[in-house]
Parts: sequence; C-alpha cells; structure tokens
Amino acid sequence: MINELKSHYIHFSLLLFVIIVLLQFNFFLFNIQSYKNTDLNKKEIEGIVVLTGDKFRILEGLKILNSEIGYKLLISGVNKEISIEEIKKEFPKYDELFNCCIEFDNTSSNTFENIREVYVWKLNNDINTILIVSSDYHLPRVELESNRLLLKEETHYHGVEYKSQKINIRMKKLIVEYVKYLRTKVSLSIGLY
Repeated sequence: MINELKSHYIHFSLLLFVIIVLLQFNFFLFNIQSYKNTDLNKKEIEGIVVLTGDKFRILEGLKILNSEIGYKLLISGVNKEISIEEIKKEFPKYDELFNCCIEFDNTSSNTFENIREVYVWKLNNDINTILIVSSDYHLPRVELESNRLLLKEETHYHGVEYKSQKINIRMKKLIVEYVKYLRTKVSLSIGLY
C-alpha cells in the first residue's frame, strides 16, 4: 500500500513537472512572438546593437541604421578570426555607414559578455536608448541578461526571424535556447551571477 502511494506520488510529480515545463515552453514561444514586428518609428532610439550569431542579424541592424533609426551601431560578439574588412566586404551597400557610424566588439563570447560590452559602449558614447537586434528565439534570454545592467525603459528589442527549411533544425534551436533561458532565469532568481 505504501509502495503504491509512493509510486502514484512519483508519477503525479513527474506529470506535474512535465506540465509545468510545457506551459513554460509555451510562454517562451509566446515571448518570442512579442519581439516581432516592432514599430521602430514609434520608439526613440539613439544606438543599435547587433548580437552576432545567426545569419541576417547584421544585415537587419544595417537596414535599421540606414533607415535613420539611431545614429550609431555596435556589432557585438564578432568572431576573433573574422576581420572587420571581411564583414565590410559582405555588405558593400553600407560602406558609408561602416566609415562613420559602426563599431565592433570581438571580446564577447556569450550573451552576458555581450550585454556587459553594450553597457560600456553606451557609457562611452553617451547613448541612452538602444535597440538590441538578435534572432527572435534568443531575445527572451537577452532581455533577462539585459535587465542586470541596462534600464528597461531605455532598452528595446527587435527580433530577426530564424528561418530554416528544416523544422527539426528550428525545433533544436528553440529547445537548446529554451534550456539556456531556463538556466539563466533560475540562476538569476537564486542570486547566482
């Protein structure tokens, strides 16, 4: 009888855990949607930050800067093995912007380090309001990390949709990012920095 109760308790606990994880995952997916279709014209933005990673993030940041939203752009987390000249060659249409308005950070190797560099960049350039551009699935964790150092009312987010022909690749990216998001959320809630 006691063993049967223990077994039911274990099954109930596992079921409850799975339900909580699925609900939290749905909340995570809903959060991702909220970063899309941001009306940038309604926001006062001085600086733009692109967190490198997936394709099209840099291009999106360049398009936004070129549309005269913001006046300075930081590309953060650039691979040390990629030269600035190589990046410039990828986007010849924006050559003029590279000469006046774009800075690079190649010291950051993770999201928290990116945000730390953004904080320093804002201070050094006397920038108040910023727009952080990253892949849509990455932004919930970016916002968690940002809240450590950046003021919420001065920080806006713009998601670049991650497109893949294969659904399994997108699901893998979402699940891996969800696990990282949970890890960050738990560590912040218990005071681990």
